[in-house]
Amino acid sequence: MRTTVNTVNIASGGKTANILAGDINEFVTQRSMVTLYALPSAVGIRMTVLAGSDVVIDDKELLNIGTNLIIPDQLVDSFAVAAGTRLSISYRETAGVATTDVLTAMDVQPF
Repeated sequence: MRTTVNTVNIASGGKTANILAGDINEFVTQRSMVTLYALPSAVGIRMTVLAGSDVVIDDKELLNIGTNLIIPDQLVDSFAVAAGTRLSISYRETAGVATTDVLTAMDVQPF
């Protein structure tokens, strides 16, 4: 299993680029099950996930429950991907909070 943990800071009304750009898990090398966990530090954060050309999550609002990322409490989604799939995760801030941090964890389990 390959795990990615990432923290990103989003300005008020901002949107991130692909947070997996340059990460070992950006391109999945084997058929795998991908599991995503996310914890924003404030309300109003929306997540979009692409697996190749497929939209897995489309602008889903994340809940900010707690202060530490606890697996499996902050589970966002789990989905299967084929070998060679490019993963893309981006966030959008909608509540007008000055800056918001989002902690993301992603497990890639080949099967």
